[in-house]
Amino acid sequence: MSPKPPVWCAKCNLRIAPCDLLTVYQGANYHQDCFLRLVRDEADEKKRGQAFRPQTSSSVEFGERTKASAAPVPK
Repeated sequence: MSPKPPVWCAKCNLRIAPCDLLTVYQGANYHQDCFLRLVRDEADEKKRGQAFRPQTSSSVEFGERTKASAAPVPK
């Protein structure tokens, strides 16, 4: 019986021991703790990106004028 080849963590670049919990995510191997940190970091980046975007897609609410709204209103 031949030993298994060493497995390396994609986040911390340390060897994952055969007795450690191993998580495979998008084709890469991670320690369980490293994987949880990776997912948390990705979620935080996603939240930061959404914080700067408007919540609705209506351009009129945000002051952008269309041809119809830019035309003067007849009296």
